[in-house]
Amino acid sequence: CQAPEFAPPSILDYRPKSTLVTAEHLVPKAKFPVVDIHSHTGPTPQTIDQLIKEMDAMGLRVLTNLSGGFGDALKQKTDYIKATKYADRFKVFANGLDGFANVAPGYGQRAAAQLKADVAAGAIGLKIFKQTGKDTKKKDGTRLRIDDPEIAAVWDMAGQLNIPVIIHTAEPPQFFQPLDMHNERWLELALFADRRNYGPDQVNFETLIKERDAMFAAHPKTRFIAAHFGYCAHDLKACGELLDKHPNVVLEVSAVLYDFG
Repeated sequence: CQAPEFAPPSILDYRPKSTLVTAEHLVPKAKFPVVDIHSHTGPTPQTIDQLIKEMDAMGLRVLTNLSGGFGDALKQKTDYIKATKYADRFKVFANGLDGFANVAPGYGQRAAAQLKADVAAGAIGLKIFKQTGKDTKKKDGTRLRIDDPEIAAVWDMAGQLNIPVIIHTAEPPQFFQPLDMHNERWLELALFADRRNYGPDQVNFETLIKERDAMFAAHPKTRFIAAHFGYCAHDLKACGELLDKHPNVVLEVSAVLYDFG
């Protein structure tokens, strides 16, 4: 903790250059065909040819759009894909009925029926966004827990249809911790207010993960994909325990590169 002789650069200005000397082996294209399970990009008449060009360049065989929506919106996406000459290159996941908003008695059965219709229309899975379980409110104003019995019918239907459910629960654990000099995501949190989840009225990380895992356990016949490595990549022992305890769960690796400069 000795004070430096010179004024330190700000965290925004500090750009150290690595002195590591090592061979560099860039891999511009996958050796084997790749399926990208986590994308929020869908083809349109304006983008499809460019997408195919980029996919071919990197060895990407199939691109999956997790932002399929439901009902008519989803069917428009799947119908368009089927009508193109690239029908085997793009897949779509459905999303929950009305984004799981205003859940009340009877919602679960309606949502399960909608999921069945969406799969018949061409969806190959169900994507659950991070708001579900974290910020989404039920009709009575309380927080919708991801293990709420009312929406259990949705997970059961996914199991019956034998489709995967990719679920984004919580955020990196540091997003739930105070914004102080011990937080390794300090700069990111200081830049983006919507990533700060440590307010007194916000649910904590441990609670969200506990509720998610309870849902995994309650639906052993449903296949779940825990997005972003289940937010346990910082603790591989915990990851192993999660997979050992829930054989119906797999972890998914995805990341976004942010340019702060």
